[in-house]
Amino acid sequence: MKFVIVGLGSIGKRHKQNLEKLGHQIIDSYEKADGVLICNLTSKHLETALQLIKFDLPVFIEKPLSYNLDNLDQLKGKILVGYCLRFDESLKKFKKSIPLKDVKSVKIVCQSWLPDWHPEKDYRQSYSAKKALGGGVLLDLSHEIDYALWFFGPLKTVRAKLQMVPELEIETEAIADLNLEFISGVKAEIHLSYASRQPARFCEIKTSNQLLRWDFQPNNEMYVEEMKHFINVISGKETPLITITDGIKVLKVIEAAKINRI
Repeated sequence: MKFVIVGLGSIGKRHKQNLEKLGHQIIDSYEKADGVLICNLTSKHLETALQLIKFDLPVFIEKPLSYNLDNLDQLKGKILVGYCLRFDESLKKFKKSIPLKDVKSVKIVCQSWLPDWHPEKDYRQSYSAKKALGGGVLLDLSHEIDYALWFFGPLKTVRAKLQMVPELEIETEAIADLNLEFISGVKAEIHLSYASRQPARFCEIKTSNQLLRWDFQPNNEMYVEEMKHFINVISGKETPLITITDGIKVLKVIEAAKINRI
């Protein structure tokens, strides 16, 4: 198959390498492409996707779907949203191990030190640091929100504490602590941070008699599986695992967190 990739930053390059290793070709022509990957700035995701509608091509949009909820009703066609943790084998196994009727508490953490992400660049000029580009931990680290919804279903309430960190010299929120209550009755705490010098990414679930824990181990295989799924979506063998609706649900949580600040 032939693909166009819009945006060749770190994630765009990763997808390019994986698609090429799978035997596919990266080209520049939408007319000759079988699918398109949108990997540019978060603030440009929707604009780019809407420009592609006329080509009637399957589209992969890196997470998050957009940086707000505006005009998302204009999206149509085969669209897969890039929440890659859904393709992580260890997280899929962890999900299956959860006794949903016996969950007493949930703690989800994703924290790191933003300057360490791309040490060869000035992080203060990155999209993560800029409001207009769709930065901030809520959007940037929204994988955790997505998999919480995947695990526990629709939400009832959202409360959040958002913090700036002057030391980082960025204009976006650097720390977000969310308290989520799901319709199922499950309550979860999510801690997202650009400002921790002790990197951690895990999920802890307490039940009546055990503590379940998942720790993320960086791997490329989940990205490969994500691209294999997109290829199957293009072929009509599968339907998108993460839909426009799923992407909108995550953005609604983020918007609610901004509104319902503690």
